[in-house]
Amino acid sequence: MNEKAASCSIPNSNERVDNDRQLSPSPPLGLPPPSVQLDDHESMIDGGTVAWMNVLAGFCVFVNSWGVLTTFGAFQEYYQTELLTDQSPSSISWVGSVQATLIPMVGIISGPLVDSGHVRPLITMGSFLTVLGLMMTSIATRYYQVLLAQGFCVGIGGGISYIPALTMVSTRFTTRRPIAIGIASVGSSVGAVVFPVMFRQLQPRIGFPWAVRSIAFVALLTGLIACVILCRQHPPKTRARSLIDWTAFGEWPFMLLSVSLTCVMLAYYVPIFYIASYARTVVHTTTSLSFYMVAIVNGSSVIGRIVPYLLVRYVNPMTIVILGVTGSAIAMFTWVAVSDLPGFIVWACYWGSLSGILVTGPTSILAHPVFCPDIKYIGTRLGMMWGISSLGSLAGTPIAGALVNLETANFLHAQVFAGCVMVGAVSLQLWPFVQTRLYDRNHRPSPSQTV
Repeated sequence: MNEKAASCSIPNSNERVDNDRQLSPSPPLGLPPPSVQLDDHESMIDGGTVAWMNVLAGFCVFVNSWGVLTTFGAFQEYYQTELLTDQSPSSISWVGSVQATLIPMVGIISGPLVDSGHVRPLITMGSFLTVLGLMMTSIATRYYQVLLAQGFCVGIGGGISYIPALTMVSTRFTTRRPIAIGIASVGSSVGAVVFPVMFRQLQPRIGFPWAVRSIAFVALLTGLIACVILCRQHPPKTRARSLIDWTAFGEWPFMLLSVSLTCVMLAYYVPIFYIASYARTVVHTTTSLSFYMVAIVNGSSVIGRIVPYLLVRYVNPMTIVILGVTGSAIAMFTWVAVSDLPGFIVWACYWGSLSGILVTGPTSILAHPVFCPDIKYIGTRLGMMWGISSLGSLAGTPIAGALVNLETANFLHAQVFAGCVMVGAVSLQLWPFVQTRLYDRNHRPSPSQTV
């Protein structure tokens, strides 16, 4: 088929898929018809120069979104002890919670825009807002200023660019998708290790404003790299569609997975935001070491972002996710027993390794036919899934902040809360796990169709 004929056939294919979605009744249990997924996956490539360049761009976006966000534990400790001493830990945690909520929630809007081909303006605007928010944070002296700059501006910037980068990676891979997403997500760990160390080393020497500006300059560099790579591409445009794929609400596996992630996010940021305070008040480390505990946790997450997905050809990715959430529930309860420095470092590495699975796992499995019948809607579905889960990000750490008593160094109620909601997440993921196993067994996908 020549190039002109190929270009003419694409609109007819898209119209046929959209008509099928509108006219055909949903199959039982929310399972999609296999024919739609097979056609889409057969037309996809699995690597190449452009695909791996997209992974590099995704790496940079992860540095500027989740990497900046998971650094907030260092900021939380500094705000409590230096800049915002008149605010309670719960109030300060709202800054990180707003940022953590907006990164996935904005995906509800950016996801469909990606499906419509608007990658360039999204990546550009997201990178700009992230750098702008950090620059404004550097001159903030009041609580509301920090909330607007670091919470809202940085959060919106990360949310605008996060889903587009993930989508550009996901749609370029089939069997290697989990590995590609895992490598891209290492950017989060790199940013979350480098930024706390930068902040701790620079803040006493050059002051808070220039320490934050230095982080902003790094974000500017990585943002420019992402823009150069992704803005040169011409993603295919489809017909305009709504911000929400309403058929998803009738598919139990997708909805249960999304709600389970809400429970995960309720607990996920509790240790990340409060680990520095716990180290200082319970383990009695120095203030300097308490800052580095944030870097230890985030550095360990590299293991969870890559190693499990090296086994993806032998272990179902949904199995990896549910085991990761189960291990995280255990981590939250065992946190209660940690009281000395060696044990705390071991626990931090254990939890950090699991936290990497919690971030990359759901994204890597969403392209499975059980969760996304039509690969052309992957951006919309990603936005919906993380948008639903963002409700947990918003509420989790303020609730934990209200349960923590820094004066008496009592974290027990927050730890039990985090453990219980993780157990709830495991329960909700049992049905999606069963459905993915049944689908794979019944359809026996070829290697080109394996997620």
